[in-house]
Amino acid sequence: MNALIFILICYGACNNIIYGSLFEGFRNSLMKFGTGGYSLYKLFTCFMCLGTWMGFAISSILISTNSGVVIHTDYTLLTIFLHGLLSGGGVWLVHTTQEMFERAFEEENPE
Repeated sequence: MNALIFILICYGACNNIIYGSLFEGFRNSLMKFGTGGYSLYKLFTCFMCLGTWMGFAISSILISTNSGVVIHTDYTLLTIFLHGLLSGGGVWLVHTTQEMFERAFEEENPE
């Protein structure tokens, strides 16, 4: 259950950053520096890329605040790394599933 909560927290944060109007100016300013594969713009528009880094960040925050969502162990750096991988895959899976349902809905209900 904690893993699902963690993935949903990361997905919500990524969804807001990638699609939210609040961050539109930030994304547009990153376009000025380039939109190639290794640009910051790519990081802030890719669910898998941002999901991984969001996992690192949120895991670090949860461990440092000693919350009950992430269990603090002696292997803190390994835990943060693995949570980043979990978040990257989980966020990508939720996003891909959402897009699949949206496409199926659009095919059934053409305008």
